[in-house]
Amino acid sequence: MKNLWKVILLSVVVIILVLFALGLENDPRNIPSPLVGRPAPLFSAPALDDGPPIVMESFRGRWLLVNFWGSWCGSCVREHSYLIELARKTAKRNDFVMIGVDFKDTKEGGRSFLASLGNPGYRHVFDPDQKVAIDWGVYGAPETYLVDPTGIVRYKQVGPLYDGWFEQIALPIMEKKP
Repeated sequence: MKNLWKVILLSVVVIILVLFALGLENDPRNIPSPLVGRPAPLFSAPALDDGPPIVMESFRGRWLLVNFWGSWCGSCVREHSYLIELARKTAKRNDFVMIGVDFKDTKEGGRSFLASLGNPGYRHVFDPDQKVAIDWGVYGAPETYLVDPTGIVRYKQVGPLYDGWFEQIALPIMEKKP
């Protein structure tokens, strides 16, 4: 009987160690989105620049990068120079457009952010109450979604975009037929 308890205890310890080792391989920042492979949530929302509302449906027929950010977000500051560069690199592409969603912020905060770090040249939704962000399942910033020309979410990036992201991640997805 004593040996049986030793075997059971040893088995439990081995199982726990195996589960722990398997868990170490997981990236805790990789939280899958239920939106990937599904239609992107549609919205018509006010613009940060007080221009006409930004209507999600108007981007059909082109690849769309939707970047959720806020002036309160330190990682968004680090990511911003890459977004400016990406907007410049992709400006002549007729099949690709970018928008930002400034959420959980004030207009003054968002406008000051763009004024001090540079306006990347694309439009930004103003989402102070997080209505758009909640519909998209955003839980932090920055988060970026790549939506295909038919309106299906193809990729979600949690955390800042980085040098080479477009070439390494977005282009291979865009080259596949939606």
